[in-house]
Amino acid sequence: MISRIINRDGNRFIEIDGKEYLPAAFRSFRPTPANVSLFYRNGVRLFQMQVSGVNNSLLVPYSAYGGVWVGDGEYNFTAFDRQMEMFMKFAPDGYFMIFAVLDMPPWWREKYSPDAYSFYQLGNACFEEKWVEDAEAYLHALITYAEEKYGDRIFGYAFAAGGSNEWFLGQIPPNKKRAEAFRAYMNDPEAHIPTHEEIKDKSLPTLLNDNSILFKYNRFCAELAPNLILRFARTIQKVICHRKIVGAFYGYTMLPVGWLNQMGVTGYERVWKNGDIDMIFSPAAYYNARHLDGVSTYQVAVNSLELSGKLYLHEIDHRTYLAAYPLDTSYLMRTEYKDEAETLIVLRRELCAAAAKGGALWWFDFFGGYYASPGLEAEIKLQLSILERLSEMPRESVSEIAVFVDPVSFNYMKDQTSMPFDFTRKTRDALNECGAPYDLFNQNDLPFVDIEKYKLFVFLDPLEISQEVKKAISEKLSDKAVVWMYAPNLYSGGIDEVCDIKLREKADSEAKIEYKGDVFGFTDPAAPMFEIDDSSAEILASYTDGAPACAKKGNQYYIATAKATPALWRDIARESGVHIYTDKNAALYVDSRFIARQTMLEEDIELCLPFDCVLEEVFDGGIYKTENKKFRYKAENGKTKMFIITKRL
Repeated sequence: MISRIINRDGNRFIEIDGKEYLPAAFRSFRPTPANVSLFYRNGVRLFQMQVSGVNNSLLVPYSAYGGVWVGDGEYNFTAFDRQMEMFMKFAPDGYFMIFAVLDMPPWWREKYSPDAYSFYQLGNACFEEKWVEDAEAYLHALITYAEEKYGDRIFGYAFAAGGSNEWFLGQIPPNKKRAEAFRAYMNDPEAHIPTHEEIKDKSLPTLLNDNSILFKYNRFCAELAPNLILRFARTIQKVICHRKIVGAFYGYTMLPVGWLNQMGVTGYERVWKNGDIDMIFSPAAYYNARHLDGVSTYQVAVNSLELSGKLYLHEIDHRTYLAAYPLDTSYLMRTEYKDEAETLIVLRRELCAAAAKGGALWWFDFFGGYYASPGLEAEIKLQLSILERLSEMPRESVSEIAVFVDPVSFNYMKDQTSMPFDFTRKTRDALNECGAPYDLFNQNDLPFVDIEKYKLFVFLDPLEISQEVKKAISEKLSDKAVVWMYAPNLYSGGIDEVCDIKLREKADSEAKIEYKGDVFGFTDPAAPMFEIDDSSAEILASYTDGAPACAKKGNQYYIATAKATPALWRDIARESGVHIYTDKNAALYVDSRFIARQTMLEEDIELCLPFDCVLEEVFDGGIYKTENKKFRYKAENGKTKMFIITKRL
């Protein structure tokens, strides 16, 4: 079999021996005849199968079938065969992605490394060369066996190690080997890894000196997971030689306070650019993004993945209302929604979010039974039919806002502060509700972005800007509207080098900005802080003490903190010529094929399109026609509305 990711008219498909399959798949830690059959009979043809002999963070096995790696160079494939046989029986025309968990099996830990368990201590385990070599040998053996026996049914492989199968290094003290590696990295036999007390120190300033041990340790951590991921990816390719798809979880920038640097996430661009990886998985964004009145969004820079030819997989790992019932473990999973109606509100919103970015959709039935109701089963069938319909329509982004996130700049921010989260989540929360869609890129991809598609360029956290990106800014954005936030280019030449608005430092580390009656700013005290010192700039907003904090000069804007409000973003976007679809804050998803919106209010909604057209609502039904490029509908509490554009007038 040969499988690959293809692009037809902007839509992504999994092509298996020349036949296109919709990139919608099933995953579960407890695949059974019941849930495999449920998804199969409702149209799902792609399935993920976890092969693991270790426990998860709930201290129960990832896979009820058991592992394969049973001793030094010893592999018993019986458990794998039993799982494959079950999947093939209850999904007879299905194809499978094998997800290999490479963490140290219990016998290996006891024998070789009792104090560096890769699941919780990947930051130490990655220096256990014997484990890495043994895991490579196991991975090679598993894939060789799978290809020889089931190669005509397997469309791809995924692999994982570390916490939650997501390559997290772990928040753990270093062992001797890690300390030695850091000294070698520093070329200093006296260098020490920062202690937990140093890492957790929240005293000001918030930003790190680039000569500090904390900053250098962050850069060191950023390389560890990519080194492992790419090494294991090469092992896979030695067997399959790029004939099948390879995927992994990695590259989140929306992790909670204290994780990004210490957990080793910020080096993900190396992995994304590597040709041995074809897909990147990520759970849908957590926290308020999953609340009923939230906005479903992404933990990764989804448009950079598409730009680099990778397929983004949007994992729906939500705890439906059926998660409230215990299954094969006494642990009761926390459910996020009280009933089927609440569950559907968010599941439909996630569908719209994935579809708008051309992403694959992966229903994760955790421990089984999360979709075992007539209503949720019908929803799977409905959502697949919607995705099928959309896949026959040419897709392109209609976003006129390009937003850039820079993982490298997070290395300058202290762990255990809210600053990274304020930029990546809180600021984007407001952008999500400004009434206009945006595309999300890595900052280093600016030179490769088609800038003519966009009218507004937003740099979320540009503390460091590479010379290549500066050149692109100078050559491509000189006549474009640009928003700079906080301290652009602070560590790579100075703020004045890229931002025409003159600034000076501000003493108040807790300063907040007021705009149209709303107040925003960093969650925690931050230093340094800045205020505007430019008589030629138009002041748009001030700190609550009256000092200027947001301004416009020419086509440049400056905002002194994170978490600007939807109203401010909407006003900047409108002034920059961006089309505004709605003036009301709420979830909005748009591409060339559809417009979708969800609100928890009972309200009359007016949506403004760039053209007149006929639309069909696909969840509840109904035909709508714009007049003067506008149409109205009555929004019901919580209901997601998805309007497919059936005809342009």
